[in-house]
Amino acid sequence: MKSLDTYFPKMNPIFLGFFISLLGSLPLGYINVVGLQILLQQGIISHVLFVFGIVVIQFFMLKSVSIGAKWLVKQKNLMLFIDVFTVLFFALLSYYFFTNYNVTSSSLSQFPLSGYPFLLGLFLNVLNFIQWPYWAGIFIYLFRTKKLNPNKHNNSIFIVGVLVGTFTGMLVFAYISNFFIQQSNFKINTYFNSIFAVLFLGLTLMQCFKLVVNYKKRINAKRDSLL
Repeated sequence: MKSLDTYFPKMNPIFLGFFISLLGSLPLGYINVVGLQILLQQGIISHVLFVFGIVVIQFFMLKSVSIGAKWLVKQKNLMLFIDVFTVLFFALLSYYFFTNYNVTSSSLSQFPLSGYPFLLGLFLNVLNFIQWPYWAGIFIYLFRTKKLNPNKHNNSIFIVGVLVGTFTGMLVFAYISNFFIQQSNFKINTYFNSIFAVLFLGLTLMQCFKLVVNYKKRINAKRDSLL
């Protein structure tokens, strides 16, 4: 966030949303990996439909969070539920793909909604609970620093920028990855189960670390309040 203060002290809401979302959507994550697999196996149209599914859920999430950001971050029990659910969700998926690492068929076909990329995008982003506290923190920071005026018009423009940034970021990741795969003739489809297994294991460990850190912060806060 310090880079926003340094390089973008006064940014139009749509470009602000685009910049934050683009950076957030580029790092390797399970939704991006699924999108890449859809592009490789089902083509451009299916991949675009998948990304549209992601963006539709993100729109409703952002509208809700922009209204209740301050309330959301104060709900400690809800934040704990999100952290625990995310750990269990990633751990179960990691276990599933580890136990099927030697399956030669593509892991995408194992998803119940693999034939409906738009619905698959909706489903995966509905389960992406971790984005709620993330964007709540973003909104609160932008409101407090007055980089985003908390009125309905500016919020709507900012959300449009976020959605365009997410859409662009996912397309950039998928098509650049596809280019390098095609150039190297790397048969990535045969390794998708292993990639998913390792990826979800890493995400599980990261969320466990976050859960422990947040728990220690709560304990320290309670202890300080009693002193």
